[in-house]
Amino acid sequence: MTVKLSLLAAMRQMVLFALTPTAITLSVGLPSWAKPAMLQARYADSQINVRSAPSTVASLVSTGWVGDRVEVLREARGRDGANWSYVRFERGRLAGWVRSDLVQIQRSPLPAPSLGNSSAIAVRPQPSSANPTKVTTLRPKSLALSSYTPEQISYFLEVAMGGEFGASASRVRKWQGPVKIKIHGSPTPEDLRTLQAVIQDIEGVTEGLQLQMNQDNPNMEIYFVPESDFRRYEPNYQALNYGFFWTYWDQQNTIYNAKILISTVGVSQKERSHLIREELTQSLGLMQDSNRYPDSIFFQGWTDPTEYSEIDKALLRMLYRPEIQPGMTRSQVAQVLSQWQTANQSSAVTQHLGDRAPLDFSLPAVPQVGH
Repeated sequence: MTVKLSLLAAMRQMVLFALTPTAITLSVGLPSWAKPAMLQARYADSQINVRSAPSTVASLVSTGWVGDRVEVLREARGRDGANWSYVRFERGRLAGWVRSDLVQIQRSPLPAPSLGNSSAIAVRPQPSSANPTKVTTLRPKSLALSSYTPEQISYFLEVAMGGEFGASASRVRKWQGPVKIKIHGSPTPEDLRTLQAVIQDIEGVTEGLQLQMNQDNPNMEIYFVPESDFRRYEPNYQALNYGFFWTYWDQQNTIYNAKILISTVGVSQKERSHLIREELTQSLGLMQDSNRYPDSIFFQGWTDPTEYSEIDKALLRMLYRPEIQPGMTRSQVAQVLSQWQTANQSSAVTQHLGDRAPLDFSLPAVPQVGH
């Protein structure tokens, strides 16, 4: 995600609020009778409509995704004769009506997402702007194929299969060799510490991806310069961003070069630390922003987290698994990811994973006819 100017972000939030007057939010604690649940559908990448009333013709509040965690606050029968659930999303304060056949009630509290064995030990050297420094990290143990949840897989398909600016062919793009980083401009000591921390975190959760400081033969360049100078260093710069990245890939969709721009004016040190983490992470191939999780590094709105959320780490792990190859289509990725779902998920979600409209109701499975 690139971070927008504060005034622009504030105006955008005001416009969004004005356009969705039917959105319902709750600020009270969860009632004792509320039921934990998860959104479900036939396909792992389906979007699900959230409406202002229990009817398919009611105004649209927002959309959710398969795997999103919710609380069912009440239920009602709609005019269409179907049962509807009034749900509140676990992340954020959004609430609205969803057809009950798209809501799976959990009989026990939802467990935290399983991320496999991530007990990596890392050594962080002292940062230096003069000498190239390699962060040494012990690689994590190989993760079990069943270590990813439907929620994580759905988020991966959203964030990895696209780009933030311009048209995209919805194919996997990732680095295949070492990422060699060169620094330009005027980074602060905290900027350098943040960069080393981000490198440590990335290498600690991915398999085979190496990042190192290299001032002589770089393929990733990070510029710490005023925002007014951004276009001088990257002609593709999109205005009104304090942080920006631009990647280059070959015909096989392997990323071979990247430029990252971090403003030295107009932002606090905390915001700069956020931008370093965000732009570097997205330049690795997780290029699409999302409105789903405010604590995620990929959140579209104006936020400044300086650490990865657990679901962010899961996305990095998925992208740099050797089974996920540059150039893979959405359906090819989904076929691989289906093997990584928890045991109670059906492998049928890998079929027909093209772009589809958000769902108001669940379709029955197509019966198989013998020959």
